[in-house]
Amino acid sequence: MPRDTPATPPAQETVMAQHYAPRLHHRPRPQRPGLLFALVNGVAFGAHLLLASFAADLLATRIWGQTTIGMLALLAQGALLLLTAALYDRSAGARDDARKGDRDAS
Repeated sequence: MPRDTPATPPAQETVMAQHYAPRLHHRPRPQRPGLLFALVNGVAFGAHLLLASFAADLLATRIWGQTTIGMLALLAQGALLLLTAALYDRSAGARDDARKGDRDAS
């Protein structure tokens, strides 16, 4: 069936209104404590391993009685491991609590 409406000129068909599209606001990326945990302890382990391989005399140096630099470095590495594990556990618990609070609010 033919229409009685006049056809629009081709120049007007190609003109389209551009709509304003606001920028998306992304939430900041949460910190990744697992990456920090692995990085800090990996660097400490690597440094200790390099010292044990190439500076054994330095690590065998006695400081006080039977206490050597190597033993103190090993104790410091263990303390660092426990500290970063505790921080990782606390941040994971805080994230779990925040998620639980979001679920309860919905």
